[in-house]
Amino acid sequence: MVDRDVVARRILALNEAIAHLHRSGAGDEARLRSDALLRAATERWMQVAIEACIDLAFHVLADRGLPAPPSGRAAFRELATEGLIDTLLGERLGNAVSMRNVLVHDYVGVDLEMLARAVRDDLPDLEALGAAIGRLL
Repeated sequence: MVDRDVVARRILALNEAIAHLHRSGAGDEARLRSDALLRAATERWMQVAIEACIDLAFHVLADRGLPAPPSGRAAFRELATEGLIDTLLGERLGNAVSMRNVLVHDYVGVDLEMLARAVRDDLPDLEALGAAIGRLL
């Protein structure tokens, strides 16, 4: 059975991160280059948003008695296979895992153009996952 508290906390974290990422400048490469605090906050909120989505995916799959996938990308693919999200959304969310890995593991070499583009273009996918998981409750 889905632990509603775990899911609710992750959805809350996801929504909070997305709200911060919708702030002025988070999707503007020039602003990210010129404002170190904005850049750091944007990197962190993007990491939190993606990590919350990964956690949600693993939690739902475990609740369904499915084995843990080997990666976040595979978890999103499995959600799509189970019919819980659209296949294309699963692929795009899998790509978000790459952004999360850069933010966590290659933090000294974050491509600010790529980060700004992710903020501008990818938030609807993260929101869609949160909404899809929320409907499962």
